[in-house]
Amino acid sequence: MLEKLEILLIIFVLLLAFYLVIWLGAGKRKESTQSSEISRYLYGVKILLIILAIVGFILWFLVSYII
Repeated sequence: MLEKLEILLIIFVLLLAFYLVIWLGAGKRKESTQSSEISRYLYGVKILLIILAIVGFILWFLVSYII
């Protein structure tokens, strides 16, 4: 069984891997119109991952507090 700290680290590693895959998939385009669209898209992804990290931390904290 994994320890509580290990579970938290796994959550953050998975979120980081998810961001890297999206960042590499979006690629860096030379065209200015697509570049601004990609930047807005990646900004939205960052916000989503931050929200997921906060929710994951809160759930991890609640579970570790209850158990």
